[in-house]
Amino acid sequence: MNRALQKRIFQVTTGLLIGLLAVFWLFRPESGEQRRQQESYFLPAPIPAPVFTLTSHEGDLVTSNALDAELLAVFFGYTSCPDVCPLTLAHLARVLDDLGEDGERIQTLFITVDPERDSPERLGVYLTSFHPSFLGLVGTEEEIQEVANAFGAFFAKVGEGEGYTVDHTARTFIVDPSGAIPLTFPVTATAEEMARDLTILLRGQP
Repeated sequence: MNRALQKRIFQVTTGLLIGLLAVFWLFRPESGEQRRQQESYFLPAPIPAPVFTLTSHEGDLVTSNALDAELLAVFFGYTSCPDVCPLTLAHLARVLDDLGEDGERIQTLFITVDPERDSPERLGVYLTSFHPSFLGLVGTEEEIQEVANAFGAFFAKVGEGEGYTVDHTARTFIVDPSGAIPLTFPVTATAEEMARDLTILLRGQP
């Protein structure tokens, strides 16, 4: 079996596992408001994170496992998104500010799913309006699709003309220093819940 095929099998398998765990979490049984508030977004078991290389909005090649940050917060979105993306980025910005020095240990990576419109310059202006540390990543549609598949994320263009939208997975993937994904945040997670779980992870007590 050649290396390209092995890599593809690994990416598809990882994506399926992440997707299944996300579905499991989404449809978990509830047992009252008090328990819901106490639950975290940690997965039942960490999943291997894919290693990927894309180009930053600053023009540099970025490889995910070569970044200095202890934790990566990976989100797939686009600058023309009307609701999910700005809400998620606002939450992440608030989390970083609320965590203070611990927030500097987290790197947010915003991978565009709209490379047709999201130029590096446009990404830079958009992301810095939320937080100066946010890093936008661009690539060809094929490169981005490969990374999305590896994470179990989905995106698809909807409509024609300049006003088209992009349906996409509204979930933030957290990658830890071991190269695993121990938790993911749905769009419904609050900034307080995100800060809570990230603090637990930074303290090494998942």
